[in-house]
Amino acid sequence: MSLDLAKTALQIDGMAGELRGRQDDRRRRQDRALEAMASFDVDAYQEKRRRSEATLLWRVPGVLDSPAARYTPPPLPEDFCVVATDGSHIDVDRHMPARCFLINIGTSVLTYGSDAGARLFSRPRLYATEQELVLQDRAAPSRRESIEGVILGAKRAVEEAQALVEAVRQLPQEVPTVALMDGSLIMLGLSGQGYHDFVRRQLIEEGFVRALDELRELARERTLAVASYISLPGSAEVVNALRLAVCPYETADCGTHCGSLTPGSRPCDEAAHGLLDRELWPEILEPGERSSVFASAHTLVANYYLGHEIHSFYVHAGEEIGRVEVPSWVADDEALLGLTHSLVVDQCRRGPGYPVALMEAHEQAVVTTSDRQHFGQMVEEALQDQRMPVYTSEKNRSKRQRWL
Repeated sequence: MSLDLAKTALQIDGMAGELRGRQDDRRRRQDRALEAMASFDVDAYQEKRRRSEATLLWRVPGVLDSPAARYTPPPLPEDFCVVATDGSHIDVDRHMPARCFLINIGTSVLTYGSDAGARLFSRPRLYATEQELVLQDRAAPSRRESIEGVILGAKRAVEEAQALVEAVRQLPQEVPTVALMDGSLIMLGLSGQGYHDFVRRQLIEEGFVRALDELRELARERTLAVASYISLPGSAEVVNALRLAVCPYETADCGTHCGSLTPGSRPCDEAAHGLLDRELWPEILEPGERSSVFASAHTLVANYYLGHEIHSFYVHAGEEIGRVEVPSWVADDEALLGLTHSLVVDQCRRGPGYPVALMEAHEQAVVTTSDRQHFGQMVEEALQDQRMPVYTSEKNRSKRQRWL
């Protein structure tokens, strides 16, 4: 046995005891956060946000309504459709005899009402040519970035959005539709300083945002909303808004007023330290209800999303608090926002607390461990058929054999 479970169990017990000891303090901070939500002054917050924009140490969202507001879902249409895409991939592997990667996009089209039905399918695509394996700066062709790791994940997100466009184009225009993606609409993996600007431009502006443009054009001809669903969200944007709201200073100059204080001892920590947004809503929302809408202040959105500001709301999906993200043109349209709310709740009720359409798209997209092994074998066999040398690392070869 490679892992000593007995020793590990003792450490886990110690961790559980420590977490139990911090529970009362966490509950006290939750209560303070709920009090701050109940007394939240939207106008005062917006003014303080404007004054403190240059001195805040964290991003705070745009808040247009009280965070304590709650909304019930509108009635479902008689006929409606939910389209969802999800993806999986096999990354570049230096132990394989050929440099390549594969993206598999799964799509589900679920129609309800008088013409109920379901279409489930997947589309695998292999990338192996020199041009396909890199992103190249058109202004300086010598600058290249290999498509692997985080960049491959972002490329997969682009293909998921493009597959959504293709699926919606094939639907009847008269059927109200919500097009769903899994995870955030913000390509968070490309934030920070680790990537050249041309990488973000090609993947976000020319890829993901262009697909959003096409979906918005389709929405001019039909009742169509676009959204993403995040299960067990880890965001603390609304918590950060509460930090700003309870800050005792006229301008929240974090470095000047609190730069010498440790996390947990700052004035705003009384209502925010260590909390996540999803921990606030069980005390406010009933099953099926959603929160008010919040506007993201992420720099990626401001710099690259070109008119598709990203908004979000939280929904009590029955088994969990989920986060739903929508483009601004959906958030600004009360009918589309209501359609998104009611269909997401309905999808979660039809499944085990998670949208059925996304579950089915995931099942079509998933690449299993066995699939990955067979993929590697197929690559080797194809090279052998072409009388090309087949190689692998000794480390990879050792994993296929047992010596003891």
